[in-house]
Amino acid sequence: MKWFNKIVKGLALSIACISLLYLIYFRFFFMHWGATVSETKKVYAGDSIVEFPDYTNTIAVTIKKPPRDIWPWVAQMGVNKAGFYSYTWLENIFGCNLHNADKIHAEWQNPAAGDYEPVCEQAEKNKMPGWRISTIIQNRAFIYKSSVDSSWTMGFYIDSIDEKRSRLITRMRYTSSGKFWDRFIDKIWLEWAHCIMQKGSINGIKKRAEKAPSAVAL
Repeated sequence: MKWFNKIVKGLALSIACISLLYLIYFRFFFMHWGATVSETKKVYAGDSIVEFPDYTNTIAVTIKKPPRDIWPWVAQMGVNKAGFYSYTWLENIFGCNLHNADKIHAEWQNPAAGDYEPVCEQAEKNKMPGWRISTIIQNRAFIYKSSVDSSWTMGFYIDSIDEKRSRLITRMRYTSSGKFWDRFIDKIWLEWAHCIMQKGSINGIKKRAEKAPSAVAL
């Protein structure tokens, strides 16, 4: 049993060291990935939904397109529509069954506040609560919130730089359950995973928008 105890202690020490390294050196990077100081401090539409968040990230990318050419890709996001343009191979490991669209679909261009969106296919099968579109501001903001309370939001925002360039920003805000272990798992294991998937999403939109013709006609 001594060898087993040594393995357990070694794993515990490794987890503790990795967690500490993340908190000290990497957490700030992930939480503000690609965003400017002014973007992290800016108040965006939907921020007031989660009044006292335990977690807020702001992640951004520059896209060489005006807002009108980015918006159609944002507007058609959804599990049963264009997907979320992120790492589907990773999402589908967990049964999400997502498929990302590589073109604009006219039939998906009219999202409305209140529309329900399941998190993914597996979550829907397990009767987990989904999301609702909270706010739509054409060419500017698309915001999801929890379908059951005001504990979680994720927004996508488009800020124009000039006639040919824009900033695409995604921000997640949520309040955890308050239980110590829930907060610990959120902070150490889930925060960075959310950031990676959000960064993948806006990078996926960037790739598609920059390849598509300007002034998308629907």
